[in-house]
Amino acid sequence: MDPLEDWLEGMQPRLAGLVDFEWPDGSLTDCSPASLARLEAELIARAEPGADFMERVAGYLGEALLSVAGGRWSWDERRGLPVVLPDPELGLPAVCPAELVERARQQRDGDEFGRSLRELERAAAEKQAAAPGWTPVKEPTPGLDQDPTATFDSPYLDAWLAKHAAGLPAWLATYAERPGLWDFSQASLNELEAEARRRASGPDELAAHPEFADGASWYLGEVLRPAMRAQWCYHPGEPDGDNMFVGRPFLDQLIPDGTVAVPFLLIQVALADRAPGVLRRAYDRLT
Repeated sequence: MDPLEDWLEGMQPRLAGLVDFEWPDGSLTDCSPASLARLEAELIARAEPGADFMERVAGYLGEALLSVAGGRWSWDERRGLPVVLPDPELGLPAVCPAELVERARQQRDGDEFGRSLRELERAAAEKQAAAPGWTPVKEPTPGLDQDPTATFDSPYLDAWLAKHAAGLPAWLATYAERPGLWDFSQASLNELEAEARRRASGPDELAAHPEFADGASWYLGEVLRPAMRAQWCYHPGEPDGDNMFVGRPFLDQLIPDGTVAVPFLLIQVALADRAPGVLRRAYDRLT
C-alpha cells in the first residue's frame, strides 16, 4: 500500500482516537477555529507530546484546512509527509499539517493553526467575490465524508454485482481448488487468500488477472458486507492510484464515522504480507 493510501485509510481511526482519548466529551468534532485554538493550546502545554498525538493533531488540522479551502490530501515524496492541496481554482501551494504542528510547538504563540486557516479562508473569499457562485470542492476523505459521486445505485455497479453473483459457480470451477469450502464464511477467506497467492506473486500482479481479481473482490465483499452492515458503492472512473475509491467497487457503512473497505486492495494487502490469515484478520478488524 502506498503511503497516501495508508494515511487516508488511517484517518478515521486517527481522528476518532483524538476525540476519544484526548477529548472524551466529544466536543472536538467540528474543525472550527475555536477547536483549532483549543487543540494548539493543548499541543503547546505538553512538554513532550507523543508521536501518536502529534499525528492525530496533524490529521485534524488538515481536515480543518480542507473544510474551508476544498482540495484533497496528497503525499509529498520530498518531505515524506502528507500534505493538503487546496482546491486548484485557488492556485495555492500545498500545506503540510505536520510542519505546521512542529512550527506551533516552536513558536508557541497559540495562533499558528488559526493563521493558516484564516489565510485559506481569505483566499476562498477572494475567489468567491471574483467568481460569484463558485465554492471550494473537497475530495471526500474515506471514513469521514460521504462521497456525493459514490453510489450504490448505478448501472455499472448493478451489472457488476449481478454478473458475479450469477457467475460464481463458473468462477469457482475455474479458480477454486476446493469449491465446496467457499460458503461465504470467515473461514472461507483462507481459500480465497490461498488462490490469490497461487496466481499472483505480489500485489502489483493482481490487476494482470482481471477475471480472477473481480470475482475474488466480489466474493470477499459479500463475506464482509453483512458482517459490516455495509453497502456496495462505486465511484466511476479509471483506477489511478491516487484515490483508492476510483474505479473499484467498495463497501461503506454509510453512517457517520463508518468503516470503508475496498476488497481489491485488501487482497493486495494479503499478497504483500504473505503471512497466513491476513484476510481473516482484516475481517475481524472491519467488523
